[in-house]
Amino acid sequence: MKPLIKFALLFTALVFYGELVAAQYFASSYKPKNKTEKLIISKIRALPEIKEWYRVAKKSKPDLIINDPDPSSTSSITKYNYSIQVGLSNLDMFRTSYYLYIDPKTFKIYYWDQLDDADDPIITLQQWRYWRKRPEFDKPHKWSNGKLVVLKDDTKKSSKHH
Repeated sequence: MKPLIKFALLFTALVFYGELVAAQYFASSYKPKNKTEKLIISKIRALPEIKEWYRVAKKSKPDLIINDPDPSSTSSITKYNYSIQVGLSNLDMFRTSYYLYIDPKTFKIYYWDQLDDADDPIITLQQWRYWRKRPEFDKPHKWSNGKLVVLKDDTKKSSKHH
């Protein structure tokens, strides 16, 4: 490969990597830039779910990753809100267990439902607290007018025909 092409690829990769990492901060070592960020971190850390997460996972290096809002995003949830990844930091990688979003204007907290494949499968913290303890939450589902709707399991039908 020609040296100029190698340099261009390396430069592009470094710029891309820098853009991805620049907006992410580990809460364990992050120094808030302003009062809003300080309040966001304290509100997230004060959640009973976060306190419990740290207690249960203390030997596995639990941490939070704080992602700044992304003004270039087409998603309204990531465009205006901070995202918080809750997970484990070990073996030189971060394993996210769940995502929270917090509105920096209202400090309202949301949960990203990974089982719903909608464009913005975001539910309120109250909805998450209500539904996460129910068996329906672990089944394929979607949200309709603030209600969890379990999807039909078509795999049972298709396995009968084989």
